[in-house]
Amino acid sequence: MKRTLATLLALTLVCGMFSACSKNPSSSASGTSPGAISSSSQPTGISSSIVDVSSLSVEEASKQAANVQYGADTKVVRFGNAGALGETGPTACQYYCDLANIAFNGKYRFDFYPSEQLGNETTMLENMQMGLQEVMMTTLSTMATYSPDLNILDMAFCFNSSEQAQYYIAQNEQIWKDLDDAGYVFVAYNLQRNPRMLFCTWPLENASDMKGMKYRIPNLPIFEANARAMGATPVVTAYSEYTFALMQGIVDGGDSAKDAYYSAGFYESAPYASEVDFAYPFESIFFAKSFWDTLPAEDQEVFKSLGSQVEKYYNDTIKDEWAEMKTELIDKGVTFVDCDRQSFIDATSQLGYELQETDLFKTEKLYEKVLAWNAEFEKANPA
Repeated sequence: MKRTLATLLALTLVCGMFSACSKNPSSSASGTSPGAISSSSQPTGISSSIVDVSSLSVEEASKQAANVQYGADTKVVRFGNAGALGETGPTACQYYCDLANIAFNGKYRFDFYPSEQLGNETTMLENMQMGLQEVMMTTLSTMATYSPDLNILDMAFCFNSSEQAQYYIAQNEQIWKDLDDAGYVFVAYNLQRNPRMLFCTWPLENASDMKGMKYRIPNLPIFEANARAMGATPVVTAYSEYTFALMQGIVDGGDSAKDAYYSAGFYESAPYASEVDFAYPFESIFFAKSFWDTLPAEDQEVFKSLGSQVEKYYNDTIKDEWAEMKTELIDKGVTFVDCDRQSFIDATSQLGYELQETDLFKTEKLYEKVLAWNAEFEKANPA
């Protein structure tokens, strides 16, 4: 009985949170659009009443988003993300919301909640399973909680490029079965973040320079394995404490996607950056399956199409932004180390074979399968 009462109380509090948040979401009201798709050019299965938003830029979508009118029967859709406004990820989320609102001209109202307004990533994932939130963006490897084979995306030097990693994701059917069983439907999963790099309070020219390095990791086995394989001493530290840990010398450095090195301010305490590109992270946009299954098939097709449009925007933007960030970082005194990438690859050469003998992945001998898929991809896509 006590457990039941506690559950009801928790649900009441969460619902109250959503009620409060709904009064002040990040501006995602959407606007009237440039006109409906003609019946001759519209994608198969999409109604002529759907507005064509395929040519709208982020700025144009934001302006038109302000003019959409909503009625009493408008279906509210809550879209959450942990990132802060102004970063590329949250901008892409807002773009998706604006496009969706314009495309359906008031049938749906996508409200965007950045900066963990709906809770941290774990909470938001649970919200979606409980019907308290409909859409989310997060790093794809975060979903390894539900689909263990995604863990390998964070393994050091498993892939040589974002495209090679995407080939693996597409080939591994177990990933998508697991995510479907967990209650998530993906409309975009190829938003290519900048590769992960290393940084430290001293130059990391080769793997031997990592000996004795206090290397910050999240509390995840794959990151601990990476650090140890490269010769460092892993130190578990929450992401929210990462910058403080660097400032206080609790850790000497660690890794992150390149853009995060700048945006999170890690460079201020660890001004030596080594672009070893040891992993290729992706952002992803997905719906709660319980909500998705209530949507008409033609609406689902539109939401998938919008995912592709936002994916293209993100990928066209993120690398150019890093080039600008890198210039600023150099001006601020950061040294980009001329590092021997091969030495880091050599240090981790047995890591995949070791990890596939643990329970970290679901698919048996996964690393060997990945090597075969990588070779298959390279054969079909010669340099």
